[in-house]
Amino acid sequence: MTQPSDDKIHDRVQRLEEAAMFADQTSEALGDELRRMLKAVEALTRRLETLESRLTELAEREQDPGLEPPPHSAGPDISREPI
Repeated sequence: MTQPSDDKIHDRVQRLEEAAMFADQTSEALGDELRRMLKAVEALTRRLETLESRLTELAEREQDPGLEPPPHSAGPDISREPI
């Protein structure tokens, strides 16, 4: 069996170094994208929690029998009696 020439070894090492550099760049880009997505998910989670809180508050208001609709909310053929 013959030994590979120095040029072939050099070319192979160069290709391996290029592949490693490409893998590092890809890994860094994926990490950046993952961090960006995590921030977006956290922001959406906060918004969802706010909406859930508001909906819960509105549902509790509707269940409270002591609340009356404001007088201006009733039209001419709508009773002004509490719901």
